[in-house]
Amino acid sequence: MTVSFGEAVNSLDRASFHALYGPWDPMPPDELAALLAGGGARYAIAGGRAARVGAEPRGHGDTDVAIAAADLGAVRVALRDWHLWEANDGALRPLLPGVALTPDCEQLWVRRAAGQPWRFELLLDRLSTDQEWVCKRDPRIRRRWSQAVHDVGGVRYLRPEVALLFKARHDRPKDRADLLAAQLGPADRDWLADALDLLGHREWARLARRSGQPGPTLA
Repeated sequence: MTVSFGEAVNSLDRASFHALYGPWDPMPPDELAALLAGGGARYAIAGGRAARVGAEPRGHGDTDVAIAAADLGAVRVALRDWHLWEANDGALRPLLPGVALTPDCEQLWVRRAAGQPWRFELLLDRLSTDQEWVCKRDPRIRRRWSQAVHDVGGVRYLRPEVALLFKARHDRPKDRADLLAAQLGPADRDWLADALDLLGHREWARLARRSGQPGPTLA
């Protein structure tokens, strides 16, 4: 049985991944927020760090930050002393100064220079508007920005229920652990479960609803 290149890359353990692509030294979210602050871009910390806000912490192999694709030009100026690499289905290509982004690129890895570790990943948001966050996989799924992001210690994060939508597609052990650990209110949990159903992730929707139910009590 054969798998796609992307599936093979996603199945690698951390040591094998680093052996292929080089090591990661994830930038703490507060440092990343300060780095991006001068560019005027709309950003939000995403991924497992966003999903785990308020929950028991775990280690993270990277730091993901979502930005509006329209703001990439300003971000490239702010990161002019950094190297940006397009990441497409496991393949990496340097985004050189003055060169346009590949049209279908949705992710960029960032490091200082060759031989130095990767520090963070830029996730390009092409659908959201000034008023609403819009899910790239199904535009019917959307929230006003006040419901999609929140401020944690001066750093803007995607709310956990929004961050978890992106993790359902991978469904790795750490993704399920993030889902089960997420600290969600009843309304946000219902929104997440309904959105997961729309995306076809029935098992995740079931887990989202079940994890919000109180456990049995002792008599």
